[in-house]
Amino acid sequence: MINYTPVSAANTVSRPVSHGHANNTEDEFAMNMPRSPSHGKQEFSGGWPERIQANINIIEGNASKPIVRSPPIIKLNGKGIIGKRTINIIQGKFGSHKSRLAEMLLSLLLSDRYCDTDFCGFTKDEMILFLLAYVDTERNQSEQFPMAIQQIRKLAGHDPFQSHDRLIPYSLIGFERKDRLNALKAFVEAAMQVSSHHLFILLDVVTDCIGDFNNASESLELFDFLNMLINDHNITFLLIIHENPGTDKARGHTGTEASNKASTIMQIGFEKVNNKDSDLIAVKFLKLRSGKKPDPLYLYFDESRHCLARASQDMINSTMQERRKKADTGMIADCLGDLLAEPRKQKDLVDELSAKFEAHANTVKERLREIAEQRLPINDANGIACELAIEESAGKPTMYSLAPSLESWAA
Repeated sequence: MINYTPVSAANTVSRPVSHGHANNTEDEFAMNMPRSPSHGKQEFSGGWPERIQANINIIEGNASKPIVRSPPIIKLNGKGIIGKRTINIIQGKFGSHKSRLAEMLLSLLLSDRYCDTDFCGFTKDEMILFLLAYVDTERNQSEQFPMAIQQIRKLAGHDPFQSHDRLIPYSLIGFERKDRLNALKAFVEAAMQVSSHHLFILLDVVTDCIGDFNNASESLELFDFLNMLINDHNITFLLIIHENPGTDKARGHTGTEASNKASTIMQIGFEKVNNKDSDLIAVKFLKLRSGKKPDPLYLYFDESRHCLARASQDMINSTMQERRKKADTGMIADCLGDLLAEPRKQKDLVDELSAKFEAHANTVKERLREIAEQRLPINDANGIACELAIEESAGKPTMYSLAPSLESWAA
């Protein structure tokens, strides 16, 4: 253990890591663990007027010259999904393969040009080397978490049983909840000194990184810390979070704050047929700050390889056809986030949905009524959880619109 000095933005790393494998990574990392975390606080000279003016000067200086946007770290079918120095989310219900999707992305970032794994349309910026940190809060350290690390190495084309110097596993299970945020801060500060590579940190799950995910002050402290890091250092975060039962809302105050701060929100879950889970898994983009949201990515769980794989077009078509036959309420609800960016008259909305699902207008009206009465969750274009509102007045056309859900207001 050595004395630790927090790293500045201009001096992120003291020594590079080799591109191959190394057995002394954990020893080297342990040497950098601080005796106590600095909590991510920056030191400023001078009083408040000087701090304010320095802040203004930085922004004005950057705004006075052409800005070339950094290329995305990860693309999906050629479209930027995760950018540098951002906070990103994968959310879903229990058993929806959230962690496996995240592990596939870590494998992609760990892979080299000769890796033959099919990453389901995801590609990375080949010009960047990443130091990957996987922070786990749920699985045991004897079997479950080590097996996940082995799977990441294997999918990346490396020896699953050989440690890799660009992949650091870390578990918060051994820390009491009241100490977890400090343990996370200490780990991140130490990781920043290990390598000059871009630091990509997966928090699985982020709600377990603090004492109480419904505590607003703890949630704000966590995200203030993450925001400081992405602003001052070469770091990107991917957060996994559970959804509340029966809704599409991420869990607690932490989930609300995560949704607000995230640049990209991916939702993963099984497509339903007759209210039962099918084998088809959809990855939907609830929010993409960098541009228009891409179409859903369809996957399935390949038991033989123990990983997610691309669903065939036949599998997609058969599942969707079965849902369209009944003008499935969930399928219609999925469309409303885009179709109701503004309130619409009943005739306009019903006509468009009738054509889309090849269903009778009365069937569509009935489904819309069910969606409103059951308060099915609908995410608007900004990823905010909403519900369908139906306004009916004598002598006026019936109007459909989206209203923030009660959970959103409560959060």
